[in-house]
Amino acid sequence: MGLFQTSKPKSAGKIMMPASPDLTNYVLNTLEHMAKMAGSTLGPGGRQVLIERGEMGMEPIMTKDGVTVIKNLGYGDAINQLILESARAAALRTASEAGDGTTTATVLSAAIARYTDELSKENPRMSPQKIVREMYKLVPEIKEKVQGYSITADGDNYKEVLLNVATLSANGDQELSESVLEAFDLVGEEGNLTIVEATGSSKYVVERISGYTVDQGYEETLKKFSNGFINDRSGTLIGMENPIVLLYDGVINDLSQVFDALQKISDYFDKVNHPYKNVALVAHGFSDTVIGNLHVNWNHPDTINVLPILTPQTAIINWRTQFLYDLQAYTGSPVFNPIDKPIVDLDPEAMTKNNLVTNIECGRFRTSIISNEDIDLIEERVDELKEQLKNPESQYEENDLNVRIGKLTSGISRLYVYGPSQGETREKRDRAEDAWMAIRGAVKGGACPGGGWVLVRLAADMLLASEKLPETPKKMALLILSQALLYPVEFLYKNYGYTDEEFEDKRGELLLNDEKVFDVDAQEWVPIHALLDSVPAVTEAIENSISIASLLGTIGGIISFNRNPESDRREQILERDFTKAIGGN
Repeated sequence: MGLFQTSKPKSAGKIMMPASPDLTNYVLNTLEHMAKMAGSTLGPGGRQVLIERGEMGMEPIMTKDGVTVIKNLGYGDAINQLILESARAAALRTASEAGDGTTTATVLSAAIARYTDELSKENPRMSPQKIVREMYKLVPEIKEKVQGYSITADGDNYKEVLLNVATLSANGDQELSESVLEAFDLVGEEGNLTIVEATGSSKYVVERISGYTVDQGYEETLKKFSNGFINDRSGTLIGMENPIVLLYDGVINDLSQVFDALQKISDYFDKVNHPYKNVALVAHGFSDTVIGNLHVNWNHPDTINVLPILTPQTAIINWRTQFLYDLQAYTGSPVFNPIDKPIVDLDPEAMTKNNLVTNIECGRFRTSIISNEDIDLIEERVDELKEQLKNPESQYEENDLNVRIGKLTSGISRLYVYGPSQGETREKRDRAEDAWMAIRGAVKGGACPGGGWVLVRLAADMLLASEKLPETPKKMALLILSQALLYPVEFLYKNYGYTDEEFEDKRGELLLNDEKVFDVDAQEWVPIHALLDSVPAVTEAIENSISIASLLGTIGGIISFNRNPESDRREQILERDFTKAIGGN
C-alpha cells in the first residue's frame, strides 16, 4: 500500500462534488497549502521541515529539500488528498526532467490557479479553458526568453559557471558544491552520483566507482508500491547487495512468465545457503499485479527479494533491446527473451559465478548498478557501438550512440556525506542531490541569472505585452502569468524576513539592474553570473506549473472513495497476514 494514500474500501458509496464554489475552494486551498509547505524551504532563508516517518522505528526526517517535503504531504480528507496527488505528480515531473525546480513549480501552480479564478470571476464570459490554452501557447516564447538570458558552461568559464549553479542550488554551501562538482568531473555528464551518509565530523569525500546508470527509478517503475520497497535508513533509496541480475527482453504482465525461473534461483540460494537472496529483474514493462506480488514478498525472510527495474524508452526502434545488451556488458548476465532464449533456461549457478554486480542503488529517478567491471566485456560492447556509429540512421541516433558509449565508459561517483547526526547528514544529502541535478541541467541547457532576476523580467515583459491587447484570453493569460511569476520571488525574500513594502522595492531594483543581482544571503549586489540557476529547472518549473493549474484550475467535478480508518486498518492486517502466508508456503 502507498504510504500517503490510504486503501480504498470496496464499497459503492463515494464522495461526488460537481463544479461549485466549494470545489474551487478545495482546489485553491489545497494548492496554496502545498505552496506554503514547499515554499517555506525556498532560498537561503528557507526553513527545514520536520517529517514523521511512516515506518516503524525510523527517526523523523528534518529536511529543506522541496521534493522530499512535497512527497510527504498528505491529507485525511479524501478530496484534499485526491487534489494533492494530482498536483504532486505534475510537480515531481520537474525534478525528473530538470532535476530541480519542484518547489518553484508548486508555488507557481498555486498562484496561477488563484489568479485564473480571480480573473474568470471578473470576466464571467471568458472561458478559463481558453485562458489556459493561451498560457500553453506562451511556453515556447518563455523558454526562448529564458534561453536568451543564459550562458553556456564551456571553455574558460566551465568550472566557474557550474560551481555557481551548484552553490545556489545547495543554499550557499561552498564546500558541498565543490565536492559535488568534483564528483561530476570524475564521471562527466553521462555518469551518476551515489550518496552515502556517514557519522562523524562534518566533511565530504569523493571517489569514483565502477558502475552503470539506468535512467529509471522507483517513481516510474514501482509507482504506488515504491514506499514498500524503500529500505535505506534515509528513506530515499532501494538498496540490494550482490543481486543476480535477470535481463528480460519483453514485458512481464503475469508472474507466471518468470515464476519458474525465480523458483530455480530460490532453490539454488537455499541449496548453497546464499547470504543474500536478491534478484534484480530488468524488463520493458511490469503490470501492477506483478509489482504487487513482488511487493508482498519483498524483505520477507523466507522468500527472495525481487526488484523490478524498467528499461528506459526512446524514439529509436528496438532501443530497449539494445540497452539490455549494453547492460549485459556491465553485469555479465545473459539477455533472455520469450522466443529463442526462455528465461526458465537460466542456470543459477553459472549466473552466480559470472555475476559482476556488487550493489544496486535505486533512487527516485535513476538506478545505479555497481559492479566489478570486466574491461574486456565493456570494450567488446563499445567496439560494437562504434561500428554502428559509422553508419547511423540519423543525427538523433548518432547522438544516442555517443551517449551510450559515454555511459559504458564513464562510471559512477560516490559522495560520502559525514555529519554528527542523522538529521544533519540527511539535510546535506538532499542539498547534494539538488546541486548534482542542477549541474547536469546547466550542462545540457545552460545557466541563467538566479535570485529572481529572470522571473521578475519575464513578469514585466508579460505585463507590458498584455497592455497592448484587447480583452481576450491571451491578455488574461499574460496578466495571470505576470502576477504568478513573482510569487516564488516573493517567497524567496519573505523567507529572509522582508516585508511586502521591502520586497516591492527590491523587485523594482532587480528590474532596473541589468548588470547585477541581489544576493539575499549576503545582503549585497553581486555580478549577474555570480548567482546562477539551471535553465531547464526554470523553464520546466514554469511549464509544469501551467500543467498543474490547467488540470485543477478548470476542473468540473471530483469523484473520490471515502476514507475509512477502520477499513484501512483491517486491510493492513489482511495484507500482513497474506504476506506471512505467502512466506510460509
